[in-house]
Amino acid sequence: MMCKVLIFGCIAAVMLMTAAYGAPLEKTKKQQCLEASITDLGLLKDIDNNFLDFYTPDDKRECNQTTLACFLKELRVLEQDVEEKDKQHVINIVKNLEELKDPDFSNPTCKKCESNQKKKFPEFHQEMTGFLQSL
Repeated sequence: MMCKVLIFGCIAAVMLMTAAYGAPLEKTKKQQCLEASITDLGLLKDIDNNFLDFYTPDDKRECNQTTLACFLKELRVLEQDVEEKDKQHVINIVKNLEELKDPDFSNPTCKKCESNQKKKFPEFHQEMTGFLQSL
């Protein structure tokens, strides 16, 4: 009898904790796109592309959508200049990040992509990785 009470008590505690903290849910589409993009971006870390400069956004708070659009624009430039083995990773990142864009976003206080500082690929890569992780 005591064993049944203990078992039911444990089950009740688990149910209460699940109700209070929530059961783990499946990842959202946004989370899946971000994780896939970060993974693909990690595979591009060592590409040799020191001859191009990329506009690298640094305004990450209020202008997430503008920052995202700028990174996408620069990724399309990168896509034209990477070796074939890396091209698919860039295409995957662009495809996933397109899913995150809000077509209705407009904020006139956000600066244009071309007004950002130009950086070499390693710095661009680092900034973009940090930005995606912050999302």
